[in-house]
Order: sequence, then structure tokens, then C-alpha cells
Amino acid sequence: MNEFEFIIVLTEHRFLGMVFQPFFIKKQERFFSVVRMLKPRDLKDSNYNWQPYEKELVNLIDKYSDEVLVKKFSRAKSVSEFFSTLKSTFFEKQVIPYIEKCMMEVASILMLSPVRLFKKEAKYSNLYDEDEILVYPLFARPEFHFKRTEEQTRYQLKVFLKEQELLLSNRTCKVVTNDPCLVVYKNQLVAFEKLNAKKLMPFFEKDYVAVPNTIEEKYYSGFVLNTIRDYDVKAAGFEIVKADTKKHAVLSLEMNLQYKPCLVLTFAYGSEKFLPNSVRKIAVSLQKKNGSFVFSKTVRDFGWEQEIVNAIFNVGLIEDNGSFVLKGISLLEQENALYFFVNWLNKNRPELERNGIQVKQKQLEKKYYTGSQQLELKTQTKGDWFDVYAVVRFGEFSIPFIQLKKYILNDIREFELPNGEVAVLPEEWFARYKGLLPFGKSHGERIQFEKHHFTLLQDSIQATDKLVKQKYEQLVNAEQEVVVLPANIKATLRSYQEEGFNWMYGLYKNSLGGCLADDMGLGKTLQTLTLLLKLKRMKRDIQVQNPVTEKRQLDLFANNSEVEHDLQPASLIVVPTSLVHNWSNEIKKFTPALKVYKYVGTQRKKVEDIEKIARFYDVIITTYGTVRNDVDLLSGIKFFYLILDESQSIKNSTSKTYKAVMKMLAQHKLVITGTPIENSLSDLWSQMNFLNPGILGNLAFFRRSFITPIEKHANQEQMEKLQLMIRPFVLRRKKDEVARDLPPLMEEIRVCPMEGKQHKMYEHEKSIIRNTILTAIEQEGVKKSSFVVLQGLTKLRQLANHPSLVEDGLDEASGKFNVIFRMLGNLVAEKHKVLIFSSFVSHLELLQEKIEEENWKYSKLTGQTTKREEVIREFQEDPENRIFLISLKAGGVGLNLTEADYVFIIDPWWNPAAENQAINRAHRIGQNKHVFVYRFITENSIEEKIQKLKDRKSSLADKFINSNNPFQEITKEEIVDLFK
Repeated sequence: MNEFEFIIVLTEHRFLGMVFQPFFIKKQERFFSVVRMLKPRDLKDSNYNWQPYEKELVNLIDKYSDEVLVKKFSRAKSVSEFFSTLKSTFFEKQVIPYIEKCMMEVASILMLSPVRLFKKEAKYSNLYDEDEILVYPLFARPEFHFKRTEEQTRYQLKVFLKEQELLLSNRTCKVVTNDPCLVVYKNQLVAFEKLNAKKLMPFFEKDYVAVPNTIEEKYYSGFVLNTIRDYDVKAAGFEIVKADTKKHAVLSLEMNLQYKPCLVLTFAYGSEKFLPNSVRKIAVSLQKKNGSFVFSKTVRDFGWEQEIVNAIFNVGLIEDNGSFVLKGISLLEQENALYFFVNWLNKNRPELERNGIQVKQKQLEKKYYTGSQQLELKTQTKGDWFDVYAVVRFGEFSIPFIQLKKYILNDIREFELPNGEVAVLPEEWFARYKGLLPFGKSHGERIQFEKHHFTLLQDSIQATDKLVKQKYEQLVNAEQEVVVLPANIKATLRSYQEEGFNWMYGLYKNSLGGCLADDMGLGKTLQTLTLLLKLKRMKRDIQVQNPVTEKRQLDLFANNSEVEHDLQPASLIVVPTSLVHNWSNEIKKFTPALKVYKYVGTQRKKVEDIEKIARFYDVIITTYGTVRNDVDLLSGIKFFYLILDESQSIKNSTSKTYKAVMKMLAQHKLVITGTPIENSLSDLWSQMNFLNPGILGNLAFFRRSFITPIEKHANQEQMEKLQLMIRPFVLRRKKDEVARDLPPLMEEIRVCPMEGKQHKMYEHEKSIIRNTILTAIEQEGVKKSSFVVLQGLTKLRQLANHPSLVEDGLDEASGKFNVIFRMLGNLVAEKHKVLIFSSFVSHLELLQEKIEEENWKYSKLTGQTTKREEVIREFQEDPENRIFLISLKAGGVGLNLTEADYVFIIDPWWNPAAENQAINRAHRIGQNKHVFVYRFITENSIEEKIQKLKDRKSSLADKFINSNNPFQEITKEEIVDLFK
């Protein structure tokens, strides 16, 4: 319960005159004692139950407190300095209007709230009931009376509260504020909505004001006209008539004060015009007829005006500073904004006119065509080409679309019509056709396009003949045809792998190149081999095209028979050196019916032998380096398929590798990669241009049209257009998309070749170690030589991993390290998380150094790690942290790392139990992803020997795995076999 009463008092300020102030008062027996004046800080007083309107009053009144006025209107250091230096003109023109506006807001709240108002003299601290000022809840209504006679015009002002007239005099009225006017009338606060007190004051002392006829014309054309416009007027001796005018609305395209285009709405009532935000409700005009004054009064029809405004809103315009604009127009440059408005009028002018709104232009440099414009297109086929015919209709004018090609390609929006009006070509045409036209060739009034641009045509052109639609269907739905798998495939394909095979076969049928870009581990190699097995030595004729020098293209739907009658040659598969072994093994494992030849190293033959090999073998495997070095030899051979694995190897179109593969001759092309885009869209261009030359235009065009807009400006429209263009030629499935087809755990052994110098070092050290071990066994026996044997095994393992593990600072390459890092880069690009386990901390440190060079986030856990939980949490919770380096001893048990879905075991050894424990860090309860495990084995090394023993479950492997001391059971012969 409140002990005090909140009130407002009207009191005299020593400089400002009459002002409102908030107070707490307390009821005494016969009076009210003033407790204190209130400030905004008092609103925090929790002992008083503040009402919202009371808080608002306190804050409003504080706006003209001495301290606030000093800050708002001066740089004075104190209140006294402010008022002593305040100039009277500034005070009257700036400070007083501000204060009076605030006081009117206070009065408006008092008119509607139960807060009481009291008058208070500064020297008294008590208030009495008779000090209360009643606040009238309605605005007073002024009524002006004019009476014209032959000698003068008398002017009176009457004031009414409802229907009761107030008798004005100095004794009854006291002015509180001037504009707007607040007066205290007989102990009652009266507010006027828009009357200035200066109009009221003359009638405090006299009943009327007389104006002589000698100045009446000026008086009637000024004061009287404005008064008739703004107030209720009673006239005698002259006429006030209501104008009878027709009304209509006009939307005018013009430039605003910032010289930006906008649509200005005007309501025209005869000759009178109103803007929508005009405060004038009435327009008054004056005519003098036969010595008498006649005022014509035009009253606005706000209901009709609101209907017009609603119609404007319904067509998408919004209000902005008194004019109408389109959403987002402020983001456009001036010229583009003007074009945007013109095109908007092209589409919406009929709807505006149906709602009775006229469209005009005002003060523009040119006359723009704002009528309808339509583009009509149809497509026909001619052999292997699509022919596009198009006509643009600008009202009565028909223009062949081919005439607009240079305008669209050069971003010229303005096209002059025969009547001199300027048509603005819609931005939509540029967006839709600018990317299409560079791929077309002009022929008279038609434009021709090649078959691999069918996606652009399908998106851009609706009107097509039946043959075109049929061809579209053949191209679009080619992959939907279910193709019977080759009977002699030695694998069971999962459903998504069958879909990939069908997709590649569909591209093959239509002589189109494709990019298989599935996630790592989904069997891209198997899908590709299935296709090659399906097409093995088909008895058919072929035509080989050079993509660099031959521009002619096969008929799109021919049966691919031509004049050259050659047996189908081999397919050439180009891979990184580290994958030659893997492809060879996969062919032997899954498609042994394919005859395979490895064209690498010393197996490379002379040209006549290569041509024979190409006719005899089904598949030739080679490396990018070999193609680069032997391009003159290989480019003269006709291949059936040219397949690039890890095709990001040709991402640089200026590289020798790219230029070499572009010279190769093949009837069909395919690329395989998990990361078609590693750094830039230019990576994609190189691979797509290899597959289907010209599909994305030349590189300069692609950079201008796609790379810059997408990479620098995140242009969504160009991104979608590029996706449309490449979608039929790129198949990418992520692991989580095909999860239902995968087993919970997939394991693969990746055999890695040694680098040349690494292999020499390994063989040299192996020879020394073998001799040392044999000598030790001869002298000490097997059991006492165990340390020497283990030391030798460990050194060979380290050499197989990386030469610098044996000798610090040794700058020699490692084949396994290169394979691991290449696969790791793919996984990071594909946004997967991977655990990397090693028995050697130094091996992890080598990877760590390389990872840091790439600025990839990672975590690391070894026996030296003290904050295990923090390291684990960072990996689990940070989506950008994709790599966890873990030593097998420190992280083989006790970890739950279910965020990871790939596991690398980079130096496998005897005991599979330890490896399984490591795998179980990711493959455990709580894991909702399928886990891929890769074991990296160095080819022709101790690691490969150990793996073969484990695979055969030999007694030697069993002794090392299950025996506490294998050297009690192992023989000299078994040890020697390891070091052969």
C-alpha cells in the first residue's frame, strides 16, 4: 500500500516560466505536505507501487530538467553558466518549442490518467484541496467568426468545451504554453490540439478584431484562407462552398532529393493535389467575383485514398519517406534501381490501372517504355544440336531475340525502340540467358547449342518441340535405366554402388563424361571396374575425338558407328603412383576377367609395343607423371575410356599434367575424386573441361561468370546455375546418405609404394640388419639375440614409415606418408573426423608438423598429455577440429570418440587386439555413423610380410601374438625369412 500520493504540480521556473513537475505528497489532517520532487532515479524505489503512466510522466518531465537542457542545447559547464549565456532568440526558437512539446505530452497523459494536477508556488511546501487544477479530458474546439461589411471585416474567436462556450478574459485565462496551446481556465487545464496562443490572446481583452477593407484582399487571401483551411469557420458577407471535383490517383516515376528513383503518389481533386502524408485535410482556393469573395473548399476523401494506398501495397510497394519504393531497392545503385522500377512497371502497370492509378514519368532524362514486354522462345533439334528461336514483344513492336545478344552479353540494359522510347531489358533475362548465350553459336535468327548444355536449355527454355523433349528425356533419365550387372563380377554391389554403375552407363550411352565424387571408402574403384567389365571388348565400332583440335561432335543419338573399323582398344586409367598397386589388386580381386597392364617404370615400352598393348589388354594403368613425360607417345594412341583417379591432380589448368591429359585421345572419359573442389572453383572447371570440353566455357568466362560471383560475393543465383550445369555429370554420395547400405564397420588395407630413395635406404639397411642378426644368432643363439632382432625389426618398420624416423633431419620422401596425407586432405575437405593411431610418437609428430602447415585444427594424445579430458572434449565438440593424433599406448583404451567416423592405423604390427582396441574408440555404443578403418602397409617391406603372415594365420604370427616370449619358440629359419 502506497503511503504517498503521486501528483504533478504546475509551478513557476525562474527561467522557463510555468512548467510541470512530479512530486510525492502526503495527506495531513487539513492539507498535503510535499515530501519531495521526483527524478528518474526515484523510479527504482520499490516501496512505491509505480504505475506505467506515472513512470512515463517522470521521464517526460526530466527531458526539460536543467541538467538535460544544458547537455542538449549547450556546452556550458554548469546550469548557471547555461542560463546566463543563453541568447533570447535561440531560447525562443529552439529551447521553448522543445519544452512546450514535452509539456503537451505531459498534458495528454493527465487528460487520460487519474493523476491529479496542483498549482504550487515555489516558496510554499504545503498544498491544499483548493490548489488542485482539474484537467479537462477533451481538446477545446476553437470556432472563428468572420463578418464582412462595406467598411470592415470583424473577426471573433470562440472556444467551446463540448458545447459550452468559455468566456475568455485575462481574469479567467492564464497561458501555460503557446504552441500547442495550454491554458488554465478558472482552475481548469484546457488543451488545444493545434491552436497557437497568439490567436487566443487578443480576445482576453476585446470581443473582436476589426480589419479595414483597404487591406482586405491581402487579409482574405492569407489569414482568412488559412483559417478556413485549418479551423471551423462561420462566415457572413462572403461565401464558403464545397468544391465539386473529380478525383484520381497518379503514381509518378521520378528522382527524390537523394537522386534515387521512387514512385510519388499524388491524389488529384480537380486542380488540387495532395501527397499521402500531407497533414492538410482540406484545400481552400479563393476567387473574387463581382466584388465578393468566394472560398472553394476541397475536402479529402480519406477512405478512397486508403483504398488506393492498399492497392499499392498489394502490388508489392512499401512506403519510404513519403514516396513508394520496392523492398531492397536501397541496396541497388542508382541506375540499377531506376531499371528495377521500370521493369516493375512493365509487369505491374496493368494492375495499377485496373485500380484507377495512372502511371506517369516526371523529370527523367529519358522516356522509358513502361508497357508490357514478353519473350517467346521455342526449341527445335537439328542433328546433334539444339536450335533456339526467340522473339521479344514490346507492346506493338516485335524484335528478334538475337538482336539483344550483344546487349545481354555486355550488360547493356537499355534498348531503344522504333518510337524513341527506351526499353529496359529485365535483369531476369541477363540472369537466365547471359550464362547461356556464350555457349551458343549464332546462325541467322537462331542460336545453336551442343548436347552437354542440355541442362541450361532445360532450365531456360520452356517451349520445345516433341523431338527436343524426347532428347531431353533420354539425357535426363539415362541413369534411371536399370542395367544388368556383368555376370562375372567377383563382388556383391550395394544398392548405391549399382546406382553409380547405372549412372556411369547412362553417360556412356550418351557419350558424355562424368565425375564420380563419392566419399572416401564408398567403393568408387569397384563401381568403375564394374562399368569397364560390362563394356569389356564389346564388338563395336568406335570414333575417337581430339577435344583440343576437333570441334565436330558426334550425332547426339547416333549408334556410335563410324567409318573407322577398329576393335575396341584398352581403357587407360591414370592414377597417383601410390595407387597403382591398389588398382591392380582391386582388378585381380573384383574383375579378374579384365586383362590389366601396368605402364609404369621399367615396364614402359616403345610406341609400336604400346599400340599392341592397347589392343590386347582391357585396362592399362599408368601414373600422372608417366602421362606427363610420355605425352607425345600416349597422345597418339586411341583409348576406349580415359579415367583419371584422384582427378584433383589436374585442378591446375596451367599445369603440364592438365595439358598432357587434354591431348589424350579417348571415346569416353571419367574422373574419380572425393574432393572435386579443393581450393577454388577453378579446380572444378579443369576437371569438367577435361570431361566435356567447353561445358563451362573458357576459363576467363568461367572466372568472370562463376568464380568471382560465387567465391567473392556468395552469389546464390550463380551458384545454383553452376550446380544445374554440372549436376548430370557429377555424382556425389556422402557416407551418411548411404548408411543403410553399409556395414557398421568397413576395413581396408592400403598398400603404399616406397619412394625411390626410401626403397634404396630400406634395402641397404635390411641387408646390414640381416647380416648383423645372422652373426648374433650364430654367436649367441636365437633366445639371446632377441634384442638385436627386435631392434632390427623396429628400424625397418621406421624406415617403411618414413626415413626421418631413423635419422632426424633426413629430408627424404615417404610413399606411405604421402598416401596418408593425401587421404587425410580428402577427409578434411569432406568434413569427416578421423582418428590416427601410431606406435611411434615421432611418426605422429611428422604428421603434426605437416597438419600445422595446412592450418588444420587437430588434437593430440600421447603419454606426455596431462589434460586428457580437455583434449578429448576439444575434438568431440569442435566441428572444425577433424584430426586426432593418438599414440597406440596412450589412447588404445579408455576413450570414447564417437564423433570420428574414420580410423587410420598408420603402422600396423603383430597384435590385432591392440588395433581392435584402437578401432573401438570410435566403433562403440553411442556411435551413430558407419566407421571406416584404413591400415597402411608399405609395399615390399617388413610390414607387408607381417600382414601376409597374419592373413595366413601362420605359426610365426601366432607366436608373436599369443606368446609372452616368442623368442623361446621361434626358429632361426623363421627369423631369416622375415629379413629376406
